[in-house]
Amino acid sequence: MILAVAAFFLAFIQSTPEGAPSCTPATTTLANGVVVTVRSAGTNNPELACEVLVRDRNGRTVFSDRGFDTQIHPATGRDIDNDGRPDVVVGVDTGGANRCCWEYPVISFNPSPRVLLKLPPAAFDFETLPGKTLIWTTAAFYDLGPDTADSPRVETVREFRPTGLIDVTPDYCKRMLAGELRGPGDLRDLLNALSLRSKQASRTDTGSPFDREQTRIAARSMALQQIYCGQIDAASQLVLEVWPASEQSPIRRQLKSAINSRWPDLSRKLTAW
Repeated sequence: MILAVAAFFLAFIQSTPEGAPSCTPATTTLANGVVVTVRSAGTNNPELACEVLVRDRNGRTVFSDRGFDTQIHPATGRDIDNDGRPDVVVGVDTGGANRCCWEYPVISFNPSPRVLLKLPPAAFDFETLPGKTLIWTTAAFYDLGPDTADSPRVETVREFRPTGLIDVTPDYCKRMLAGELRGPGDLRDLLNALSLRSKQASRTDTGSPFDREQTRIAARSMALQQIYCGQIDAASQLVLEVWPASEQSPIRRQLKSAINSRWPDLSRKLTAW
């Protein structure tokens, strides 16, 4: 863990825990004179109780929003869009301490103030490519897991380039699927859960039910990640290795349906599923 923190400046975005104080006043001033402020909105409506303001060096408001809570993200002041100038990242809670409902506007000031995009929970990686920012996000498939924490997930990474925000996940798939990445995209826990012994026990329905379930949760995540990375044959082979023969076709259909719900173009490549 210490090595991972040392290797990456990771700005993981989390909601305010239930019952914790919200709308903590805060102010940050950037080197370019931009001031970011979080404050109470002075309203009795809890959905709009907290306000975030972004003002330029002349005091003009260039962005504002309200929610149950707001925050100045730690990545504020870093170069998010890779134009060599500082940007602002703020958080707005529209769900009331519910992680599903935090969004994170990224505001650029070059050539003029504007919202580049609004992100879901993400991690900013400033170290993998020196001088560049990678934006990692997680696509969670809650319908495929026993609970939110154990839901299968797919890791994706994007980078701002002159043509816009580009999905560069394919550039990292080989290292990610081999368990060579640290920080965002680290799949070592999945790989450890998919040992030969674990897969055999799952396929033959032996061992403890809990262990089999954990293996299958990991296999769903890995298969979805392999599909996203274009390794469809590897994903199909994993299904063969983990599930009993009678369950393999339903599992393939389940995974294909999950992919289709997020990435229809990708699901069309699963012709044999």
